[in-house]
Amino acid sequence: MLLGRLRIRGKLALLVVIPLISTVGLAVPVVIDRVAAAQRAGDIAERVRLASRIGTLVQDLQQERILSVGLLLGRVSRTELVRKSATVDDRVADLRAEQGDGLPAPVADALDGVRSLTDLRRAVLAGTATPSQIMDAYGPVDLALIESLRLPFSVDTETAAGRQVLALDALLRADEGLGACATLIVLVKASNDPTTNAAFVACMSALTVDNRRFRRLITPEQLKLAVLNDAAVAARTSADFLTTSVIDPSGAVRNVTLDALFPSARSMITLGQFIEKKIVADVLAEVTGEQRRALTAAYLVGGLAALILAVVLLLSVAVARTVARPLSRLTRSADRVARLAEAELVRVVDDDTENVPPVRLDPVDVRARDEIGDLARAFDRVQATAARLVERQVAGRRNVAQMFGHVGRRTQNLVGRQLALIDRLERQETDPARLEHLYRLDHISSRLRRNAGSLVVLSGSTGADAHVAPVPLGDVVRLALGEIEDYTRVDVRVPPGVSAAPGTVGDLVLALAELMENATGFSPPHTRVVVTGELTGAGARLAVVDQGIGMTAERLAEENARLTRRERLDLAPTEVLGLFVVGRLARRHGWTVRLTPTIGGGVTVLLDVPLAALVVPPTERAGATVARATVPARERRLPPRVVDATGGRTLAAAVAGRPAAAPSPAADAPAGFDPGLLGRATRSLESAESWDAFGAGGPPGEPGQFAGEVAGGSDRPGAGDVAGAPAGATAFLEISAPDGFG
Repeated sequence: MLLGRLRIRGKLALLVVIPLISTVGLAVPVVIDRVAAAQRAGDIAERVRLASRIGTLVQDLQQERILSVGLLLGRVSRTELVRKSATVDDRVADLRAEQGDGLPAPVADALDGVRSLTDLRRAVLAGTATPSQIMDAYGPVDLALIESLRLPFSVDTETAAGRQVLALDALLRADEGLGACATLIVLVKASNDPTTNAAFVACMSALTVDNRRFRRLITPEQLKLAVLNDAAVAARTSADFLTTSVIDPSGAVRNVTLDALFPSARSMITLGQFIEKKIVADVLAEVTGEQRRALTAAYLVGGLAALILAVVLLLSVAVARTVARPLSRLTRSADRVARLAEAELVRVVDDDTENVPPVRLDPVDVRARDEIGDLARAFDRVQATAARLVERQVAGRRNVAQMFGHVGRRTQNLVGRQLALIDRLERQETDPARLEHLYRLDHISSRLRRNAGSLVVLSGSTGADAHVAPVPLGDVVRLALGEIEDYTRVDVRVPPGVSAAPGTVGDLVLALAELMENATGFSPPHTRVVVTGELTGAGARLAVVDQGIGMTAERLAEENARLTRRERLDLAPTEVLGLFVVGRLARRHGWTVRLTPTIGGGVTVLLDVPLAALVVPPTERAGATVARATVPARERRLPPRVVDATGGRTLAAAVAGRPAAAPSPAADAPAGFDPGLLGRATRSLESAESWDAFGAGGPPGEPGQFAGEVAGGSDRPGAGDVAGAPAGATAFLEISAPDGFG
């Protein structure tokens, strides 16, 4: 058959050209345009209906205005005026109830203006109001109602319906002018006041302008009604009233009594409602017809498009029969390759070993000689290449992980030997300046050891933990503090009494070091980073709080997800490798780590350690310290003082903005080194007595001496800080804290 001999290009063209040209090129724009036109017509109809209701309300207000004047002149009764006021209020209430939430905001505000007439109504009934007050109060309310309709806006003046809407707006304004002029002519007759005469002349001038504008927009049939309206006005006054009243208002009504003039003026107010109803009916008929035509066109185009789509569907089915079998085989093969690639992309195994079975894909059995057959054979080669590529990627990832592990362990061994050598040099060195440099080198080596440990974690291997005894959590935090650069900005507020199990100490130190490194690195240099701890029902919670730049809510959610889910190293962003290490350690030991925003800016990291990884003694002593045997010497030794690289002063003096501490017996020692501290450490080593070098107190027999020497001779009570030194400079020295966790 013909379709069987067509090549794939012709088949695809047959499927695509017809719906593309018919639906996209014709149906969608036409349907959208016609629906929009119908919507516009419906909106105009709603606005015109609302304008008709507002016009009736305005006429009632005009009647109430002339009745109020008539009450002051003794021409109407109080009952008639009260009844008309009630009619106005009822119309406002009905309009609000019918429109509901669909009432436009400008119209609702204008309706609220009717309430402002309440005080004037009371004054009129009491006989204390003046005619000028009545005119000044009712006129703005009527004009506000007309303006709130916004009829001249958003209409197409090129259409008959648009011109009719403009004519309706002009008629409403002309009716308001006629009502005002009718009331004023009554006042002219009653008072013969020059001010009232001037107001009447101005009102007639504005009415003339509105009448001319109205007559330019109406249809011939509507013009006939306007002529009849003029004849009715002349019948109630005189043939030349409109002309003579503008020149001499008092003279125009000199021969008419007030008793005859008042009913005529009152009846003139209702004349405009006949033309108004005619215009509203004509506009509604026009826009309804336009809406019907627009919807008919939309339905017609939509139905034609649906018919074309049905034809295309039938043709697609016919074409699919000729290519279904080879394409289904090709699809199955493509699906196998896609699943293989997807499994490789989502593989998140971060265990020590990764056993991936060899990839085996069945060849695509298509013997056709058209483009589909050529594509199937080419795809067969692609899937074979993809299988080999996946196997090579698995092997490469395994080799990279092993390389990380080897490099990390070798670096750890070298750093360990380096630290041992530095330790011997420190014990043998007596020169304070060189000893201070050794302390700095010791600190840098500790940071290098942390980086090596991170490499081992990234490789998926488990590092050897040298700790054989539980270590208090406060000491664990301080051990981690010794492995970061900006340690002087960290305040440790971890109470004593709870220790970490030996098997988790090393990894906990590494995780805390990574978190504190991030906290100090992403916060301003003048801010403090606080590490706190508390005992919870499920274990212990450590919090690292910084006042840095913080993260957005989306970034926090992303990083928290990264801390909990298993993720491949080669897919993790390079700037979050520290959190990658923390997340891997947390999953390994069952910790819970999450990031939360800090109040005032920054990030707070909460690390929950389960009870299984803790050692909680039955009794806890306030301010208890750890014997030297429980914490390896290499982990405990941290530089007690750091020299400011900018000026050679001690960090305590640099931060406080004053000179360093007063000279001790070794006054010739370089600034930044405390020989008294070295002497106490030496005596402790020689006597084999337990002394907590991180604590605020000195060795046995020297209470408070250590704090005083570091502070330059000024002691301050407190169990966590060294007196006189800035908070950052004493971060390594505080060990005591209030009793218990939490």
